[in-house]
Amino acid sequence: MIYSSFARREVYSLMTVSWIVTGLGIIVSLLGYYLTPSAWGYGILGFGLAHVVLGILDMFRAPARSR
Repeated sequence: MIYSSFARREVYSLMTVSWIVTGLGIIVSLLGYYLTPSAWGYGILGFGLAHVVLGILDMFRAPARSR
């Protein structure tokens, strides 16, 4: 029983990291969107969108312990 609650807590913490990465990606994407007429804006927008995609994909990945 102790192991299952620990594993559940570990999954929640991994999900929290994924949400943080996704949220920061959204913030960086908005910053890049407001700077889009310049080349820096497009680069920052792409960097933020990549973090949004990677954060969402990380939510669907199985934790290493369950493999």
